[in-house]
Amino acid sequence: MSSANARWLLQLLLFLFVICYVIGFEEVSMISSGSFQMGSDKGQFDEAPKHLVRLSDFYVDRYEVSIKNWVIITDFASKNRYQFSESQQFPKRGPGWYSGADRLDFPMNMITWFDAIKWCNARSEYMGRLPLYYDFYTNETIRDQNLDSSSEIAVYWNRSGYRLPTEAEWEKAARGNAAGYKFPWGNSIDGNMANYKLSGDPFDDGSTPVGYFSGKQDISVKDYSFGGEKRNPIDNKNIYGLYDVVGNVSEWCWDWYDDKWYQNQKNSNRDDRGPAREDLTFIDPAKVHRGGGFKNDNTSESGESLRIAFRHVSYPHEYSTGIGLRTVRGNFHDPLWADSKTTEFDDWMYSSWLGYYFQAKNLWSFFPSIGWVYPYGYGSYDNWLYFHSIQSWLWTSKSIHPWHFEPSLKIWYKLDIKEGLSSRFISQDLTREILILDAK
Repeated sequence: MSSANARWLLQLLLFLFVICYVIGFEEVSMISSGSFQMGSDKGQFDEAPKHLVRLSDFYVDRYEVSIKNWVIITDFASKNRYQFSESQQFPKRGPGWYSGADRLDFPMNMITWFDAIKWCNARSEYMGRLPLYYDFYTNETIRDQNLDSSSEIAVYWNRSGYRLPTEAEWEKAARGNAAGYKFPWGNSIDGNMANYKLSGDPFDDGSTPVGYFSGKQDISVKDYSFGGEKRNPIDNKNIYGLYDVVGNVSEWCWDWYDDKWYQNQKNSNRDDRGPAREDLTFIDPAKVHRGGGFKNDNTSESGESLRIAFRHVSYPHEYSTGIGLRTVRGNFHDPLWADSKTTEFDDWMYSSWLGYYFQAKNLWSFFPSIGWVYPYGYGSYDNWLYFHSIQSWLWTSKSIHPWHFEPSLKIWYKLDIKEGLSSRFISQDLTREILILDAK
């Protein structure tokens, strides 16, 4: 084999490895849009009443975020202006530690809610998506800010990046088709299906590895035992293919906690995202986490705190060995921005085919050469752009830019930009000219 062919083969193998790695890193399930009954009329008072919630499509991680995946993202984040609290640097699983690679299999814990949203933003950038969380007043992406309960953190809900699930999304994903059940598999707690205190799993008083309850774990090959009964667990994935939605570690959600929130909801709430910060009645507001974990037990009311509908509450600055996370993302692409990069100036982006632009909260984008544009589409390859200056929709893509198609007249226009002077569209037959921006 020639050296050129060898290099080509090596590049191909490297490319395939990267693709497989990225795909492997994102193990998600699709939750289709639809309605479900959220809450419980037979649980705690803050779970009632049971009410109808309608959700849009979203993707959800099949597993809790592992220490391994947490470290991959934080290593990237440390080189890109992100700063986390000291707690996340020392993940613990309970009373014991595992050394080396063994420990990386376990769910990440000791995470504040604030660290969780920073990690979501960093994961979005790492995976080539736009980060979602930003400061409401400054529009700055949440990266290195010192956050507390007074921080006004907002979300670009119509971006495709990663975020914490809302309570409604978490419960829908956890329930699967288990309407009316206490747990994803039925109404009885089962130590072969979930990890909780006194469940009898081989890890005793701590978390189990991510995916341990797959029904395939052979603990005779890799002994993690800290005592307790050794046994092969049952596959506990729900109808959506999600593991450990109850037990192991509880999982942060987006929502502020309000004990009367369900009572205030209409019976057809769309994409419920919880109460607004300013509407809370609590002096020191807290965030919700769901699912329970190895610290929660079944000694009272048959696993009460591990029920799907049970709402756990902690302050956003708190962390615990029993709290981790699982992320979700919306089922759409970032229009126009598939190849865009963040810049050193917050909310200014750079596209290889469109140049620099300012991104507003509502997706309107300002281009110095063509003014305000509203995009709608599927990334760089299929975009409808509404030009504010001419009050019209035009279609373009990365491959054909600067050409734009006007559908009503079926005319192709070429974008003509004269630096420092003006920008205009000129029709393909040169008979029409539309001024976009006059820099004079």
